[in-house]
Amino acid sequence: MMKKRIAAAALAALALFAGAACAEKVVTVGVFRDGAIARLDAASYNGPHFLFKMIYDGLVEDGGKGHILPQLAERWEISPDGKTYTFHLRKGVTFSDGTPFDADAVVFNMKRWTNQKINSSMKANELEKAEALDPHTVRFTFKDNAYQILTELTYPRPNRFISPKAVKLNAETGKEEITAPIGTGMWMVQSYKKDQEYTLVPNPHYWGEKPKLDKIVFKVIPDAQARVMALKTGEIDILGGDYVGKLPVESYVELRGQNGDIKTWQKATECSHFLAMNQANPALADKAVRQALNYAVDQAAIAKYLYDGVGFAATGAFQQNVPYTTPENNYTLPADTAKARQLLDAAGYSLKDGVRERDGKKLAFRLVFTTGEFPEWKALSEYVQAQFAEIGVSVELKPVDRSAYYDALARTRDFDLALMRTSTASWMPHGAMILLFGEHVGQQEGEAWYDPGLLADIRSAYTAVDEAERAKAYDRAYRFISAESLVVPVYFPVTTFAVNTAKVKDFEPGVNSYAPVEWQKLDVK
Repeated sequence: MMKKRIAAAALAALALFAGAACAEKVVTVGVFRDGAIARLDAASYNGPHFLFKMIYDGLVEDGGKGHILPQLAERWEISPDGKTYTFHLRKGVTFSDGTPFDADAVVFNMKRWTNQKINSSMKANELEKAEALDPHTVRFTFKDNAYQILTELTYPRPNRFISPKAVKLNAETGKEEITAPIGTGMWMVQSYKKDQEYTLVPNPHYWGEKPKLDKIVFKVIPDAQARVMALKTGEIDILGGDYVGKLPVESYVELRGQNGDIKTWQKATECSHFLAMNQANPALADKAVRQALNYAVDQAAIAKYLYDGVGFAATGAFQQNVPYTTPENNYTLPADTAKARQLLDAAGYSLKDGVRERDGKKLAFRLVFTTGEFPEWKALSEYVQAQFAEIGVSVELKPVDRSAYYDALARTRDFDLALMRTSTASWMPHGAMILLFGEHVGQQEGEAWYDPGLLADIRSAYTAVDEAERAKAYDRAYRFISAESLVVPVYFPVTTFAVNTAKVKDFEPGVNSYAPVEWQKLDVK
């Protein structure tokens, strides 16, 4: 009888061990928005940046600090005039549906996203010809030289590759639609519940390093404080990342100072936050008013009191680690309330009942911002509102949801002032410059400002073959932005994360905000 009990106990222990050994390795990540999985076309802008990089590969990848790494292309050659690129493709690669990845698949995809109005800010969009020279070699010919072609090919979207079999023509609309997001990337979609969660699992056909996890669940939690609470209660395991689910600064500071299982990380970026001014507003078209608004903002106080030292006081429209910037060409006006008042006095704006006016029109603006991606922007807007009030400028705060925010910036221009951020990493400076100060979605009007001379310098930088000439063109553009006070710099952020290390191990921030986490290294304890 005793032997039977011992044998039964041994079998039970063995079963328990086997169950533990076979338990799925799952990590849950808090995100602020839905994954738009049904519309996550590699050639689109639907869905979060990081998902594109997890599911779809590019020909090349961003290795950080200006390094371009091979991905679906093992090597490449560029013609002396910078117009022709020949890529030699990795062999033996298949999409997650088993379809071979080859030169024909590359040409199919390139024709889908190049020469499209929505991609007009990218030089790689100006493709004249895409040719499959053989099953593993493709050649692209562009309209003119552009030094940033390789960099643009690392973007999370829209220049990644989807299985041709996953693209169908809708007979009713005449437009292409995807049947599923099928890529060659490390991960593939297992399940999707709109506005609730989406789950990725390893792509069994993946050509590179295999992930350690069996599953990553992305739980949609729009409210920032609710995301923090979910981390504290164990509902999620990872929180943070600029395009994933931002960790509020005050929560990061709180968690950073604790000694529990939740650990924090931060990583430098090339991003900056600033106030854009709508030049269609006659008051903001006045340089004296723009300068006064710059003098009114105390960036050092913002960094110290609002951000508690997480990040840095803005010293210009761009961070100083952005290529081609110098202290001489990228700067802001020092905080000086008295100087701001003097400028407005000289411009004919007199104070009446606490608000300045000229010719019967009050110096009053609407400030548009969103808190879904940037939970700290509410407090920042209130702080700026108070600083502007000190010089007699009235500001009405207009918080809107993410969709209305981007619609106001890019389409309706329905704002006077708007909190904006530059891009980061591989988009800097060329991608950010053309979007903010050049043209957006085919319109010759940047999101932040448009000036024909400024755009000419940006285009000169884009097409310069000689590095010295390119640097001179960027220098002229930066100097104009600073000298004309085209934006009001407010803050240089860092990317932050908080992780439940009682469960998760081997967490490491990714190379940039578009690839925020080294997902393949993640494991569970």
